[in-house]
Amino acid sequence: MQTEDLKQSINRIEQCADEAKRAVQVGSAPDELRRTVETLHQQARQAQQSANAQQQMGQDGLKQQVMQLEQTGDQAVQACRTAGNVDPQTQQAVQRAHDEISSLKKQIQMG
Repeated sequence: MQTEDLKQSINRIEQCADEAKRAVQVGSAPDELRRTVETLHQQARQAQQSANAQQQMGQDGLKQQVMQLEQTGDQAVQACRTAGNVDPQTQQAVQRAHDEISSLKKQIQMG
């Protein structure tokens, strides 16, 4: 995967995480979901910073960060399901972030 494509994907993930964070702050989300989305947001920001300074980190480090992002994204989606009464905007934002992460992971694994 080309460095520029990787940066663009991570930027999209970070934007989705921002969106999810805003949705959680505005909506009536349970604490578990708030914490998970906050973690996702922090990890996405770190991945973005790492991608911008990729020479120091290398592909393996970025792959590791994407794996962590995916785990947190899975937790956020699960927290939405468990809560049951999460507003649609929050659910969509969390799902979009998760989808972007999954897409990037697949691209990285394919080389």
